[in-house]
Amino acid sequence: MKIKRVGIAKMEQITDYKLLLDTAVLAGQIMLRNGAEIYRVEDTIHRILKVSSLKTTEAYVTTTGMIVTLDDPQIDSLTVIRRIADRETNLNKITLVNTISRRFCAGEITLKEAFHDLKHLESREYSQKVLDLSTIVVASAFALLLGGTAMDALGAAIDGALLVLVLKLGIKIGFNPFFKDVAASAVIAVGAILLSRIPFTVMNMDMIIIGTIMPLVPGAAITNAIRDTLQGDYVAGGAKALEAFVKAVAIVIGVAFGMIIMGGVKA
Repeated sequence: MKIKRVGIAKMEQITDYKLLLDTAVLAGQIMLRNGAEIYRVEDTIHRILKVSSLKTTEAYVTTTGMIVTLDDPQIDSLTVIRRIADRETNLNKITLVNTISRRFCAGEITLKEAFHDLKHLESREYSQKVLDLSTIVVASAFALLLGGTAMDALGAAIDGALLVLVLKLGIKIGFNPFFKDVAASAVIAVGAILLSRIPFTVMNMDMIIIGTIMPLVPGAAITNAIRDTLQGDYVAGGAKALEAFVKAVAIVIGVAFGMIIMGGVKA
């Protein structure tokens, strides 16, 4: 009977370690998917795993995945490999994960509560209507911010609506990120030129294009590349820099192609 109780206790302990590992991986996954720096993701995972007081807690994170291990002479090694395919920028989610992590490490919430909160956070998304409207507003606002007129802002808003439609179509067709950005940038250029040619209106083609491409510009990727590099993680920094460079090249190719089609520039 005593052996049976010990066996049950050991099984419960292993289950807790597994849940702890799943919680740490889920926290890292949400952060990485929403644009957090690599060193911040690794630090969060380490802090959560350290609560176990086990001898070995390791996390190896790249821009596209992570390997997390929990090990000790008392238990069998537990390792999780997670692939991260889709990435976006949502700083609010990163902040909320940090809050949950800190509360758990401080003992304010239990492991199950932390896992439940992270699961709920992972499923929380802005509605597509809010995202689409935000893209249009950002395009219009940047046209004004960069010296455009009210008419330029209106043109950028219309062009931003075209951008939203193209991005949705690209997802539906299954374009990879590079060709999706090329197509979106080309449509932005075509739309800006057409808007600037409308009779009895004065719209600056350059301001419309500049304002509308801003939602596509990889600003967060460039910032993270610099921060990861300064932290000494050259692999992650280089990968982020390459990601930003490829996205920038796609935007340039798309805008140039759209302008050539419409006769905005000579080939």
